[in-house]
Amino acid sequence: MTDEDLRKINKLALKPQTKESIFIFKIKACDNGLDDRNFEPFSINALKDLKKLYVGKTVIKDHARKADNQIARVFDSELIEDPTSKVAVASDETYTTLELKCYMIRTKSNEDLIAEIEAGIKREVSTGCKAKHAFCSICGTDNAKTYCPHFWGREYNTKDGKKTCYFTLDGAKEAYEVSLVAVPAQPRAGTTKSYKEVEDEDPTEKTEETTPTDNPPENDPEKEKALEAVANARLRVADAFSNAQIKLILGE
Repeated sequence: MTDEDLRKINKLALKPQTKESIFIFKIKACDNGLDDRNFEPFSINALKDLKKLYVGKTVIKDHARKADNQIARVFDSELIEDPTSKVAVASDETYTTLELKCYMIRTKSNEDLIAEIEAGIKREVSTGCKAKHAFCSICGTDNAKTYCPHFWGREYNTKDGKKTCYFTLDGAKEAYEVSLVAVPAQPRAGTTKSYKEVEDEDPTEKTEETTPTDNPPENDPEKEKALEAVANARLRVADAFSNAQIKLILGE
């Protein structure tokens, strides 16, 4: 831990801490790779917003937002660019990762947790945030404001050939928390996103029986009803959770 790390930690602490009382670790929170398994990649704009928003936010367990689940706090953040990466990103972007520095107090009660982090057992994490925009890769519609007839992960016929639908989370309004979880979804950082308020039942299963195309049938009341339900879910997008991988700060 550096003196600058301790200074930033003590800006958040109510009582001055010492290097001996603190355990710090680094989280590879999320990146702008397009291969997100839930088809909701972040843009550079989102990463830039989250870099500012995450400082001071809490680290919890399993996205359960209650005080007893708080285990650490973010005290610093950094964007790491890698122009040599072969990870697919938007054509106008460089592969970039958001890294967060976190701290916790060394106590008797969290000795096991610290040991599990150091051993790589507690490894995957997830970031909870609210996106400004969610742009459809098929038609460009911002699904944070309205809805389009396209669905995550489905393949559509377009003028440029077949394309898979994903929604780019562009910009961020809020960063809620970082959470220790078990199941990663993003290949490198273990990103997973979930919608807490969306019902398990997928309304598209009742209405979409044919292969989707760029020209869905018009004036279909049932389809419109289903799409509206999905729209409401996308407005809560928001609580887009992106998993990540903890990296220990070693040798500091």
